[in-house]
Amino acid sequence: MASPLKREHGLLAEINVTSLVDVTIVLLIMFMIIAPISQGGIEVRVPQTESAALPSSEAILISVDAEGRVYIDRTEVRPEALGDVLEQVRQSRGLARVYLRADEGNTYGRVMEVMGQLQLAGFENVGLVTEPPPVER
Repeated sequence: MASPLKREHGLLAEINVTSLVDVTIVLLIMFMIIAPISQGGIEVRVPQTESAALPSSEAILISVDAEGRVYIDRTEVRPEALGDVLEQVRQSRGLARVYLRADEGNTYGRVMEVMGQLQLAGFENVGLVTEPPPVER
């Protein structure tokens, strides 16, 4: 008589998550390193003042360099087209908040021209970006 089949190897219902955890930790470290570097806009020297931090919510970044050129994120915009481009950006992105970074070498009048264009384009929530003064030791 034939003996009944014996099952020597059963199925394992365990999941090995070690590699998943490793990949997650590597991604977390990469994002922690890249996030501060990925600040948009061009390099400008903003004035140093003591002020509250701007909220970290999503906003459009407008930069005015030392020569008075205007950039939306990293794209230069011609002065005569600034109003139209700002309105298109506001409508396409659906954002009402804008951060204005102006080089400290700009005149007050140049910064006010850009702010006037922002107002005409429909932006009501404008934040002016500054840097904190250096800490004295």
